[in-house]
Amino acid sequence: MRNSISILALFISSLLFSQGNNYASSIGFSGGYAEDGYGIKGTFNYHLNRNRYAQLSIFAAIAEDKGSFDIPYNIFTVQPGYFLKVWEQKNFKRYAIHFGGGGVFGYEIINNGNSTLSNGAILDAKSQFIYGVFLGLEGEVTLNNDFSLLVKANEYFHINSDVGQFYPYAGLGIRYFLF
Repeated sequence: MRNSISILALFISSLLFSQGNNYASSIGFSGGYAEDGYGIKGTFNYHLNRNRYAQLSIFAAIAEDKGSFDIPYNIFTVQPGYFLKVWEQKNFKRYAIHFGGGGVFGYEIINNGNSTLSNGAILDAKSQFIYGVFLGLEGEVTLNNDFSLLVKANEYFHINSDVGQFYPYAGLGIRYFLF
């Protein structure tokens, strides 16, 4: 818990001390594949300069674990993170790739909160708060000064999840630059 508070404090202080150097701020939305189902993600990016930005994301997944029994589950998380540009097209600067990571805090709902299945079987898994870390890769295609297309890939590591510790997300989306 102390490490989580320290990381959050570092994230907030980096935003506060870089107010004078803001290159731009942007919002984005993406949708795509999450393990066993679909996911959507909304992001706010605070660009510290042309090559790095702090990101705050909200992620939701709707899925169904298909095994001996089909068990529906939902995951809702908030993700503070930090991204660096690792590649950019040299001449036109139209294409770029960003790499980053951060923390994951949220809630998972298993079988809509019910501990029993329709056939009477009892689940050991329970709905609970989850936390962990993530690594992300974002490909960006600049359309004009205001919009970019995104290709996103994230791998989440949920330390205490009953669904599974590793959880992938891949999606397509759009980013709008506020200023």
